[in-house]
Amino acid sequence: MSCEDDVREGALALGVAIGAEHAATLCAFADLLVRWNARSNLISRGDEKRLVPRHLLDSLSLAPLLRMRRVLDVGTGAGLPGVPLAIACPDAEFVLMDRSERRLRFVRHAVAELGLGNVSVCEADLATYRARPLFDTVVSRAVAAPAALWPMVRGLLTDSGVALFQCGDPSTLEQPAMARAESKQMRIPGLDVPHWVLCVSKVAA
Repeated sequence: MSCEDDVREGALALGVAIGAEHAATLCAFADLLVRWNARSNLISRGDEKRLVPRHLLDSLSLAPLLRMRRVLDVGTGAGLPGVPLAIACPDAEFVLMDRSERRLRFVRHAVAELGLGNVSVCEADLATYRARPLFDTVVSRAVAAPAALWPMVRGLLTDSGVALFQCGDPSTLEQPAMARAESKQMRIPGLDVPHWVLCVSKVAA
């Protein structure tokens, strides 16, 4: 099957409907990622051959959990999961944040090349980052332990917002304090090992 077919079929298994145009854009992003990876070391070289399941589908698995309209991707790195989510959810506004100018150089290029008008890129340190208006969802892909991230992202969320932390098995991790947390196991088509998402929200005052 073509990349587009793999993306659409895999996304559908995750409960995400992807049209032909968005599938083509996702595959164009994958091509950019591979081309830039040779000189910028954005992802593991071993991941290049399994880029669709390991990076595109893993990112898209968060789409059904998003609360929109504003989404912040903390530590976006090579634009993951933010760019795939922005392609799949064009009605939401995405801010892709990282403190690495080297990685953000690629992200800015990809956003411009793919014509993603719902994405802005921000070079900042999460510890000092402030946002107005607040975000409905914060996503983070294995940037740090959820218990360490939650105190820094809590103030960036609306009262009804949610943080989606892609992480290891949450049962083996320290749980975020003063929060409501629910773990979800994700079966990503094409990957043998299940992935986990910890969904964290504020406790009502």
